[in-house]
Amino acid sequence: MDDEDSLIISKEVLPSLEGFGFVETALGDPEGSLRQFRNATGIHAREYEEYFEVHKDRVDPRTNPLGHLICDSPETLVAFGAASILSGGFLAAKSKSTSPDSVFSTLGSPLDFFKLFLSLNRFFRALKKLLF
Repeated sequence: MDDEDSLIISKEVLPSLEGFGFVETALGDPEGSLRQFRNATGIHAREYEEYFEVHKDRVDPRTNPLGHLICDSPETLVAFGAASILSGGFLAAKSKSTSPDSVFSTLGSPLDFFKLFLSLNRFFRALKKLLF
């Protein structure tokens, strides 16, 4: 979600989300928050030390994960696709390489895919915030 779509609520004004139907969740980018919450209306809240940052997702990831990725987090899909393509290229280069000293000899493992995906996801999130 864009920063301009978010609402910041001081804990001096609202010390707790209790009574609003929020449940703690691990779904979503924590963005440095202490905890995250969601409620049945699609509101996603991040708790920070001094405030809550609240926004409404277009699609709730608990009920429609793919729809959420498409509508609210397309950069995650792009990162996954790019990591798949790049790690596939690494695997192809690795299989052609016969030298253990090859630059590709350590690339192409599931861990490498995951690290590449996380890096690309962070990059595309930053790019999304910068451009949109």
